[in-house]
Amino acid sequence: MTNSQKTIQPNRLVRFLINENVVMTLILMNTLVLFLDEFPEIHRQTYGLLLWLDYACIIFFLVEAILKIRVYSWKAYWSSGWNRFDFIVVVLSLPTLLAPIMNVQPFSVFLVLRMGRLLRSIRLLRFIPNAEHIIMGVFRSLKASVGIFAILFILNLAFAMGATMLFQQEAPQYFGNPLTSMYSLFKVFTIEGWFEIPDALAENGMSDGTILLMRLYFIVAVICGGILGLSLANAIFVDEMTADNTSKVEQMVADMHAEMTQLQESTADERSAMLETVKADLQELREMMLAMKADINGRNADDA
Repeated sequence: MTNSQKTIQPNRLVRFLINENVVMTLILMNTLVLFLDEFPEIHRQTYGLLLWLDYACIIFFLVEAILKIRVYSWKAYWSSGWNRFDFIVVVLSLPTLLAPIMNVQPFSVFLVLRMGRLLRSIRLLRFIPNAEHIIMGVFRSLKASVGIFAILFILNLAFAMGATMLFQQEAPQYFGNPLTSMYSLFKVFTIEGWFEIPDALAENGMSDGTILLMRLYFIVAVICGGILGLSLANAIFVDEMTADNTSKVEQMVADMHAEMTQLQESTADERSAMLETVKADLQELREMMLAMKADINGRNADDA
């Protein structure tokens, strides 16, 4: 056995610290602490206690990762996708431990890394029934929808460039540059409130011709990008999410068809065997009757 395959037998304390239920409880508590600490009133009233609880959770998860590596070996630990995810989150969380000894507010990157700790709550998905099946379905759906997303992006870009050329001077707050126009057209693609932009611009004293052109332009954008594009993307996404169930039904139908074919073939074989048996019995009966007839004729001849 190589060193990478050796494992350490954990004692009771180590088993407790790496126990999945304990870890999940700490994740729930850490998420609740981060949630409550974002309320200014609670943050002031707790005098930083929630932050120290958060730091304690980070240290616990670091210790948990180290213990799991020692118990299961690095190769076995890293082979699990959840462990890799936890390890990355722990590494992203470590810089925030400097907060008690130095002011990290000027470094916005530390604030971004602090948000990374919220990703740990994703591990709670493991307790959802059929979570792996759902996650695999989501990834499969996203993979199948790449083409549709690319089409929607191209449509968004095309409509945004057209809106910038047509309405840049009249509505710079919505179409001042291509990026701003892309965001405005993305809101149009979502269908919700798509009419608000032309209606708001109509109140600013734009000419009737420009307002009519803008409304027609937005109607076409809603039909192409919102109704057709997003509906097609949703259809493909849902179809891929249910692909496993469809495959199971198709497999069940194929199995039933194979069983019925086998049953039909076996029934045909049985009928053929029975028919051969009946023919043999009839032939034997015919021979017996011929023998009896010959015997009777012989007796009649003797009597005569």
